[in-house]
Amino acid sequence: MPKAVRTIGYLFLLGVAGGGGVRAEWRHVGTAAMDLRLSGLATGPVDGVGWSGDGGTIYARTAVGRWLSTEDGESWKSAAQGGPVESVSAVVDRIPEAQARVIGAGRAGWAYAYGDHVWRTEDNGRSWRNLTQWKQTSLLGGPVSQAAVRPGVPEEIVVSTATGVWKSADAGLTWLSLNAALPQLPVRRIVSLPRGTAGLRVAMLAPATLTPAVFEWAPGERAAWQPVPGNLALEQATRIALSREFGVMVTALSYSGDVVYAGTEDGRIYVSLDRGGSWLPPAQNPGAVIESFTLDIREPRRAVVSLRRREAGPVVLRTTNGGLIWDDISSNLAQAAVYGVAADFEAGAIYAATESGIYWTTADLAAMGQATPWKKIASPIADAPVYDVKLDPLGQTLYAAVYGYGVYSDASPHRMRDWKVVSAADWTARAAAPGALLSVIGGRVQSVRAGEKPVLVLSRGERETQIQLPYDLEGTSVALSLEAEGGMVRSSLPLAAAAPAILVDRDGTPMVMDGTNGSLVDSGNPARAGALIQVLVSGLGRVAPNWPVGIAAPAGEAAPQVIAQVRAYLDGAPLEVVRASLAPGYIGYYLVEMRLPDIVNTGGAELFLEAGNSPTNKVRLYIEP
Repeated sequence: MPKAVRTIGYLFLLGVAGGGGVRAEWRHVGTAAMDLRLSGLATGPVDGVGWSGDGGTIYARTAVGRWLSTEDGESWKSAAQGGPVESVSAVVDRIPEAQARVIGAGRAGWAYAYGDHVWRTEDNGRSWRNLTQWKQTSLLGGPVSQAAVRPGVPEEIVVSTATGVWKSADAGLTWLSLNAALPQLPVRRIVSLPRGTAGLRVAMLAPATLTPAVFEWAPGERAAWQPVPGNLALEQATRIALSREFGVMVTALSYSGDVVYAGTEDGRIYVSLDRGGSWLPPAQNPGAVIESFTLDIREPRRAVVSLRRREAGPVVLRTTNGGLIWDDISSNLAQAAVYGVAADFEAGAIYAATESGIYWTTADLAAMGQATPWKKIASPIADAPVYDVKLDPLGQTLYAAVYGYGVYSDASPHRMRDWKVVSAADWTARAAAPGALLSVIGGRVQSVRAGEKPVLVLSRGERETQIQLPYDLEGTSVALSLEAEGGMVRSSLPLAAAAPAILVDRDGTPMVMDGTNGSLVDSGNPARAGALIQVLVSGLGRVAPNWPVGIAAPAGEAAPQVIAQVRAYLDGAPLEVVRASLAPGYIGYYLVEMRLPDIVNTGGAELFLEAGNSPTNKVRLYIEP
């Protein structure tokens, strides 16, 4: 096994969420840029652009009037003081398009014009050259809001558009995107969380149409959010139909099973218990806009709704009976706008995304009653509005959509009082297996026993402890006794001969390596047809010879072999498995090596393994012929 693979050690780390005095360690999911198939990466709308007087700094003005600056074209920061110099208007014989604005370039006869496109003249406007047209569209994705020439350098120009900031150093012949780190990503809503081969999906305003479109940060992606087909068209059509039925615009919609919730721009909440066949009399909330719902998918009559108000009044409501009664649980939450809500109905935790950050509280979500006071969590970006929050199915990870900056994730603070034992490979609830790596989400564990057997504690964190079960466990279940600072915590898991899971990072990127050089396989480094690939796995069960926990596996042929039969599949077709053993140099990981077929399709493919009769999680593998 190549030594380079052994650099992947972050799997024993977990971010720590804030709230109640605990510090936050938000992780940025993806980048602040999206791929619109332009001449470079794009982001959201920028209203203005300019240069400093010495030409060393570029300034960009956001839609809300905030100035940002960059000196290297790669990193942006808030421009606390100073600002760009004014561009000098130029008088020319004619303009190249209606309503175009013209600025001087600082060279005799030269000028630039901007409107739907960017133009250059070298003869005072008698003739113009279009610098951005490609077929029937613009290389920059749309009209230009402002342009500026670098002082003293006529060939260097920057422009702002609905897709960000663009720069040319050769008088407009080629364009460079300055958007990779420009915090203008127009994310409005989290559509779905990472699962299997699907990545995190969000709704953003498409620059061309200013309508919501779905973008994905796929497992293994490294550059930008990618546009994908989504269900927003169906949702939008449903909203339009209901708006006609109710006589007012529907601003929020959610459903599970037969239960449908719809909220309107004038504060009404409609509930249907028969898939829209009939509606209960709406709850009235004058002066408010209904922003979002979160439902208990197991019992959708339980729901929480967020409101954006223009005056004083409740901003978070909760129902336990399908909308017959709405209970105000705003408590001390005085924000005028709550854009999104998320809830762990089993644990009774509620999160609110507001114009001033993220708050959370606890309440009995199965009965009426008041919530405890809301506590503010340290936000991913100070003073930036948060437009949406989501919890993963186990309620262990909180996702937040910060307008302009993108999506961030962190461990959920309520997990400190409601622990979970999950697979350390993909953080899901699954059966245990002999030798499996498990994560105890919720706190620091001092010692662990599985029945009468001691369990190895591999790492301890403020909110997560990782353990490894013995390889010689037997039976159909395993009873864990976890000794923590607050006392003993007990948990019981089903025990299988094998409960395999491919190791993935928090974005779902699998630990798949090139078998030749040990490099990680992702969108920028795809696997090749006929190549050997290596996959790090947990939960493959017993090995021969038996191996003690806590000891790194030896290299080469001496590595203990997996006893269970291991199979591999790529897009449903079987692959040749070369070997399955403990991962040399690692504690608790297994290594499965397989060979790809000589003929493959280009792009993302679905990979999964089986051990015995148990399948792993499905992951995305990038391949090329």
